[in-house]
Amino acid sequence: MKIEKVAVIGAGIMGSGIANAVFKRGFEVRLFDPEKNALAAAVAGIQKQARRGMDPAKIRQAASLSDAVQGADLVIEAIVEDIAAKQKLFSELEICASRHALFASNTSSLPISEIARATKRADRTLGTHFFNPAVIMRLVELITLPGTSTDASASVEEFLKAIGKVPVRVKESPGFVVNRILLPLVNEAFYLLEEHRKKTGLTLIEAANDIDSAVEKENLLLLGPFNLVDLIGIDTSYKVARIIYDGFGQSPRYLPAPLLKQCADQGRFGRKAGRGVYAYGNRLIDPDQNPRLDEDQKPVLRREQPSFRALDLAAAMVNEGFRILEEGIVASYQDVETCIELGARWPRGPFRLARDIGLKTIVAALQDRARTCGDARRYEPSRLLISPSPEIERFLQDSHESYNNPTKG
Repeated sequence: MKIEKVAVIGAGIMGSGIANAVFKRGFEVRLFDPEKNALAAAVAGIQKQARRGMDPAKIRQAASLSDAVQGADLVIEAIVEDIAAKQKLFSELEICASRHALFASNTSSLPISEIARATKRADRTLGTHFFNPAVIMRLVELITLPGTSTDASASVEEFLKAIGKVPVRVKESPGFVVNRILLPLVNEAFYLLEEHRKKTGLTLIEAANDIDSAVEKENLLLLGPFNLVDLIGIDTSYKVARIIYDGFGQSPRYLPAPLLKQCADQGRFGRKAGRGVYAYGNRLIDPDQNPRLDEDQKPVLRREQPSFRALDLAAAMVNEGFRILEEGIVASYQDVETCIELGARWPRGPFRLARDIGLKTIVAALQDRARTCGDARRYEPSRLLISPSPEIERFLQDSHESYNNPTKG
């Protein structure tokens, strides 16, 4: 089926961004949100940004949900990240949308199967996880279910390519790919922060800065984990960490760190709250206008000679990436690398890190963490780390081999 008319439900940051991305590629878009002021502002902002030659009439605000989905080939939901709210919306969509319409949810971590259960077209309900800002970020995790129609997934995949995105097919799994790697990494950083603080005698902020400095110096991440989590929002990070933990049957591997929970419970949500792991002078998100501060309200400067061993976090990231492939969540290591490069925008994904560091070093680091924490289950290496597939072996052995990078060429 060819997708030509699109409805986007939810005019918040993500919904308006998705609508803008679709509109800019010449598709007809109807945007709906029960908050009329937010809806009007979103549509006006998109029309104002329209390039010369674009028809502003191709995007309009819908008067109601039924008006939004009338004749739509694809309905994309981008409302609050709450399973009950999404199920309620999808049950309403089932009533008022055209029979041929495909449904998609922009959820970042909730089970698509539970959302699809609210409809009578589970075979034509998918996940399309866009990344913020949606008008710029190219990755879309395309989440499918075992019963997803081949035509539905192919139609949505072609549509995503038509609006300039890079879709990566992902089987339903807690956190999908990017959040499945990001949140366990952040969670492990909070475990390590408490250990590092006690070991070194540093204050909490000094220990966090030492870890961030080491991670940034080793080019593991563009922003250290605490720089990053204060930017994302600790409340959001903890919520997704809980979803992943519950999604894996409360496996000890994904148990949220006590310090992460403590920060969330205390309202230390990051830059937007004026305090997260670090202190801040205001609630602006922009680091240039709201630099990190210590307990004495002095600027936090990057440490030139950090004492933290960044390998411990690298090993956690690599292990999770290898597990995703081991579980068949994606078809190839290349899919994981694409997700991390385009969705997280990190310098290296888990497989490139593994190639640079070496599998034996990664496994040894995991075993060392298991001995230190007395928890072998949490740090159990992926089977692919112990016995790589021929495809991974070839990639690891050829330092000049490059995967099919969608950002190049």
